[in-house]
This record gives sequence, C-alpha cells and structure tokens, in this order.
Amino acid sequence: MIEVYEKVADLPDGWDAVVGSNIYLTRKFMAFMERADDAPKKYYAVFDGDKIDTVFMTQQRKGYNLGMFAKFDFKIKMTLVYVPLSVTRAGIAYGTKLSEAMEYVRKLPGYKIFLNLPDINPKGYAKGLTCPKCELLVRWDTFEDYMSTLRSNYRYRFKKALDKSHPLSIRYLSDGSEFTHEMYTLYEQVYAKSRIRVEKLSEDFFRGEFFKIFVFEENGAARGFVQMLENGDELVFEFVGVDYKYNKKYDTYLAMLLEIVRYGINHGFKTIDFGQTADDTKLKLGCKYEYLWAYLTHKNPLLNALCKRLAPKLQYRPLAENFSVFKEDESVK
Repeated sequence: MIEVYEKVADLPDGWDAVVGSNIYLTRKFMAFMERADDAPKKYYAVFDGDKIDTVFMTQQRKGYNLGMFAKFDFKIKMTLVYVPLSVTRAGIAYGTKLSEAMEYVRKLPGYKIFLNLPDINPKGYAKGLTCPKCELLVRWDTFEDYMSTLRSNYRYRFKKALDKSHPLSIRYLSDGSEFTHEMYTLYEQVYAKSRIRVEKLSEDFFRGEFFKIFVFEENGAARGFVQMLENGDELVFEFVGVDYKYNKKYDTYLAMLLEIVRYGINHGFKTIDFGQTADDTKLKLGCKYEYLWAYLTHKNPLLNALCKRLAPKLQYRPLAENFSVFKEDESVK
C-alpha cells in the first residue's frame, strides 16, 4: 500500500525511522524546505503491513535539462524523485519495497527520473551515470598533518592558495540571520556560471538552522562563502558563493575548500562529502569518487524506448585520470 501526502505536517510518525542518515528526508528538514522553496512537492510512504518500509518525495520541474551533461540542451517537463537541493542524497529511502515504489512512479504520467541511487537495474527504466559524489576520508589529526601527506606539487599549489588568500579574514556566522543579501549575490554568481543546475535556491534557504556558514571577507566585504551541514560524523559541503572579480587575486575558491578540510579535521568528522561538481579540483584534494546513477522512465512504451537509447549519450562522464595526491599512493601521476 502506498499513501500520498501533500504536506510534511501530514506525514505519519514512523517516517523518520526509515530515512536513516539521509537528513534531507527527515520531516524537520523537509518542513524547512517547504518554507524555503515554494515549488509543490508530494510525499509517499510505502507500507509493509502497518509499518512504513519505504519513503520518497517528488517534485515537478518545467524545463528540466536532460542534456545538462551533453553538448546539447534537452528541456522537458520532469517529475523528479529527488532532494530539491542538488546534493548527493537520493529522494528515496527504502527497505524491501524499492521495486514497488519504482513501479508506482513508472506508471505516473510523463517523464520521471530517480537521481543519486546506487547501481541497480529496475524494470522499465533507462540507466545512466549522474554526477558522482566526491568524498574525502578524514584520517589526520591536524590540518598540518594533512598538508604533510600531500605530494610536493599538490602541497605547493595549496600553500600558494593559502598565501594568496591570507589578506582575507575568515568569519563563521553565529546563526542564519547574519547571512546577508550581499552574500546571496555571490551564490547567484556561481549559479549563473554553472551549466549543471536543477534549481535556484532562495535567499531564505541560506538562513536555515541546519547549516554552518563561513565567509571570506576583505575589510568587511564578502569575497566568498561556504555553507556546510554537520550530519553525525559526516561533514557535508552544501553550497558556495564566490565574487569572481577577486577569485583569481585571492584564489578564493580553492582556499575555501581547504578551509572545509581544516574544519572537518579540527572537528573530528570521519568523512567530508564535497558534493558532485568541480570534481577535478576536489579529486586533487584527495577525494575519491562514489558513483551514483539516474533512472529515467516514461509510461509510454515508445518514449520509454527513446529514453533507453538516449541515456548512454546523456549520462555524466567522470574524469578518467587517477590523481595521485598523497605520498603513499602507489600510482604516480
């Protein structure tokens, strides 16, 4: 049995017990997203008897660019099973009823896509790689230990970035109310430059209680910021803002990524989820890929056959190069 809900307030009590470490599917976080993002959403609970086994959420997007990883645009109306944040988590948490949930979605009208799932082969779906997750395993006691384990060329590059950014001060916001419109415009700069994008987040989103934000400033003016989320023993890099007029001068973006590494080490996190874009830079920090998959379907058999033909041409192409970042790496770049 599958129950459908229009509002988070209507979700049954057993919902959060299913989602595990996927904080984005908890009722508290989704209620926040209802306030920060006014796009209509639907929530689904798949029951096994009287107990919830699987939960997921959907959202419709007009003009979703299915060709965002290709050389051409292919914009269509899409129903996404997806956390509406461009993060690495799936919009579904499942037990034994995954097949039932995917079959239910397959029969909905129009094009549907599941994002950020592991390598499975559901019936009736086209399959393709989406952006992989870049994850750093934290195994150092201090940031200096991290720097000392790097091969010389990476250490030189990172020290150069830290030296260039030295004139900037780093300020951690005490709460979301300190996030200003000026900072938001830096996020808008990054959004405008990105080809891989699904939604534009509101200014209110960055004031959410879930996040930790630090800002790189010059005489009180923001030159960049990073939004993070602390999720148990995992630190998640959420979003970034950059003033590109100063990025080259201060090497702001790379310096902010290194500050994430420093924060993760200093606060005892076991892993840092660096997200799914700019993977060239993040792999050079020492991250490794975790491959994620998208599953596309249409109820119409002819259009579904088209999905299966197009999927290999539309999927993400991960970097083939194996960066040898640390001294103990066996392969040398």
